[in-house]
Amino acid sequence: MLKTTIYKIESDKTDAKETISTEGAAKNQLLILARNGDLTPENRKTLGQMLNAIKYNLEDSCMIILTESQSVTINPYLHKHNIKRVICFGISPKDIGLQIAASAYALIEMEELKLVFSHNLQALNADKQKKIKLWNAIQNL
Repeated sequence: MLKTTIYKIESDKTDAKETISTEGAAKNQLLILARNGDLTPENRKTLGQMLNAIKYNLEDSCMIILTESQSVTINPYLHKHNIKRVICFGISPKDIGLQIAASAYALIEMEELKLVFSHNLQALNADKQKKIKLWNAIQNL
């Protein structure tokens, strides 16, 4: 098995000139990443319901909201908030500073970190099969 190490990077700089938007208290060691265009009231409700089903809530999670063209290095957030679980909605590994191959709804374990990459929330609301696949993946977080 290939061992992956995550190194702490002090910088919080991004490729985009815009400020990275964050929400939540980061109490539950869960980091959520999504695009701002995907966070409609209906999609936020879906997200909240999914999290509640696995005994999490949005307010206690840390959510990074990116514009359509933004990317971010998540390492500073992982260390600052002691993050152990990450769910990405419509965000690729490259968009968050990871050089890994990841398929949708596959649980990826890196040391103490667990990651799941998903289609965006709009696609989940439109396709029940995608929602079921995500549900199966996040139960293992």
